[in-house]
Amino acid sequence: MARREQTGTDVTSGTIYQTFGPVPPAARNEAETMVQDLTGIAPRPVLYAKVKVHDDDRRNPDQRTLAQASMDVSGVVLRAQAAAATAIEALQIVGRRMERRLHRLAERRQKTEKRPPATPEGTWRSGDLPTARPDYFDRPPEDRSVVRRKTFSSSDQISVQEALFDLEILDHRFFLFTDEADGKESIVYETDTGDAAIRKVDGSRPEESTMQPELVVDETPAPTISVADAMSRLNISDLPFVYFLDSARGCASVLYRRYDGHYGLIVPSTA
Repeated sequence: MARREQTGTDVTSGTIYQTFGPVPPAARNEAETMVQDLTGIAPRPVLYAKVKVHDDDRRNPDQRTLAQASMDVSGVVLRAQAAAATAIEALQIVGRRMERRLHRLAERRQKTEKRPPATPEGTWRSGDLPTARPDYFDRPPEDRSVVRRKTFSSSDQISVQEALFDLEILDHRFFLFTDEADGKESIVYETDTGDAAIRKVDGSRPEESTMQPELVVDETPAPTISVADAMSRLNISDLPFVYFLDSARGCASVLYRRYDGHYGLIVPSTA
């Protein structure tokens, strides 16, 4: 299927709208309404919004269309993505997920301003996450490669609660960070059942004071392997990512699946 890209900036002021493939015109109206509604409930001014809609008949029929949205709410970037049989369905799911993230952002602002939040800060909320996740494109293993490399700052230490907040607000499957409680490289991630879990690079338990009841603790040490070994593990499994200690760099890293069937790699910026 030939991919056709259409771009425009007239959905709303400051909004970028992009489509790939045969996306119906009605999707543009749905995106416009979604951005307007979300802007109306944002706790702070929205500096920009971006919506992408990808239609690809090579994907599973019930996940043919992938919709992605991001908003900059006064310097805080929120993201959401979902796949569905049609563009309208995918955008509606994205709209619900973005609304949820805006409420979480408002709660954090309330706590910062010393007002009691509606729910405890850092509380993980499961629900729509597993069912809304797009499938990965079934690219043959021999055609897969690392097409994107990212870094995270290991010197910028944060709390487990902050890592969980970022995991949800950024709509990631995992979030790599350095725990301020013990200085250890760690990862929080979404399990297959929609629960939140934490894993230390050495398999140790987090300090109990940083825990919350619903947080699953994975005490398996990250394996010491190469990037090539991590790729082999993803090639023969259905895992969304591999958390490992890079044998060449000696640092915690994550090799993860991209929705296009290729891989991405995250390493500390000091590596």
